[in-house]
Amino acid sequence: MGCAQCGTVITPSGRGRPRRYCGRACQARAYRARRDHGRPSRRPPPERPDRTSVVRAAIDLADAEGLGALSPDVLARRLGIPVTSLRRHVPSREALLTAVVDAVLAEHRPVRSPDWRVVLEHEAREEWARYRRHPWAVAVLATTRPPLGPGVLATVDRFLAALSGHGLDHRTALSVYLLVSGYVQGLATTAAAEHDAARDTGVTVRRWWTARLGRLAGAIGTGRHPWLTVDPATPEVDLDAEFDFGLARVLDGVEVFLAGRGRPS
Repeated sequence: MGCAQCGTVITPSGRGRPRRYCGRACQARAYRARRDHGRPSRRPPPERPDRTSVVRAAIDLADAEGLGALSPDVLARRLGIPVTSLRRHVPSREALLTAVVDAVLAEHRPVRSPDWRVVLEHEAREEWARYRRHPWAVAVLATTRPPLGPGVLATVDRFLAALSGHGLDHRTALSVYLLVSGYVQGLATTAAAEHDAARDTGVTVRRWWTARLGRLAGAIGTGRHPWLTVDPATPEVDLDAEFDFGLARVLDGVEVFLAGRGRPS
């Protein structure tokens, strides 16, 4: 007679009922097979995400819920993995922020031109578009202590390279960079605040202004503010249009500044 699990021949002992299994190991395997109805008793371990998918998930989380939700613990729960596994890719929140910022900056589309104004305008518009796609990013980058990954360094280097040959030392060129980028980040901070308010309250900026038009018109109608008017058709500010206007004026100022410096011989 053979073992019901592995087929090994079982020598009869001559006492009691005949044995069905050659040993306890085969008996246990047969029990698990019956319990699981023929399925493997152990589930395969979940597939571990690589660094790219971890960073992509982090960006999606920040886009949906804001920068405050972005932490290794929350991200690990979203991915369904232990936080210890996540920390193999990003060992700290600082490393996580650096990784997501570098990934966002990698979306940049460079432009080649000998005209400094073309390059600076393109860089500013790319930065503005980046903050419109990822409003949380301005809070990470609009600081004197940004994540110093390759993306941030490449951004500043492109800007300074466009100003080379115009009689500026590196410190002055950096001041021009901070002027232009600071303008972009200032308006982007306003846009990010509106994005967060709409997400958290469910009230759009148009609805917010429309609800206050009557009170605002009454205050303006007193004559105490003769230069203010209310247009019921467009109560809210068009930030993209305001960005276009302001950027042109900032670059006009840089042009006047460079013209006064002259070119080196």
